[in-house]
Amino acid sequence: MRSLFRRNRSTESSEEPTIQRTLPSLGLFSPASESKQSDPTYDIKRLAELEQIFIRTRKLESLADVPEIVSEIKSGNIVLLDISRLNDGNDQSHLELRRIIERIRGETRGYQAEIALVNDGCMIVAPSFVSF
Repeated sequence: MRSLFRRNRSTESSEEPTIQRTLPSLGLFSPASESKQSDPTYDIKRLAELEQIFIRTRKLESLADVPEIVSEIKSGNIVLLDISRLNDGNDQSHLELRRIIERIRGETRGYQAEIALVNDGCMIVAPSFVSF
């Protein structure tokens, strides 16, 4: 019986060329390769930038909360908004919620922020480098 894990102990050299597998690029966390040398100081700076990102939670109650949310997005943070109070089925509160969302979208347009509804009571606002 032949084992799958046993090495071939023949001393003959094989005529077949050796195929080298390449791994897909994992960016900063990819294994070291001889063909591409990265700058360690650049990698350290990129890691330091990633350490500065926070996920903030805010309860959205009125239009007065918008400047605080916009400042968090400008800082590069991700904001989870609790919109359950404004999304209660009342037409007036629903209209106010739409007005607030449009204000957030307008003020963060220059930063290319993404706004997405997570569920009926939660919304996420994230900078452009975050993909949904």
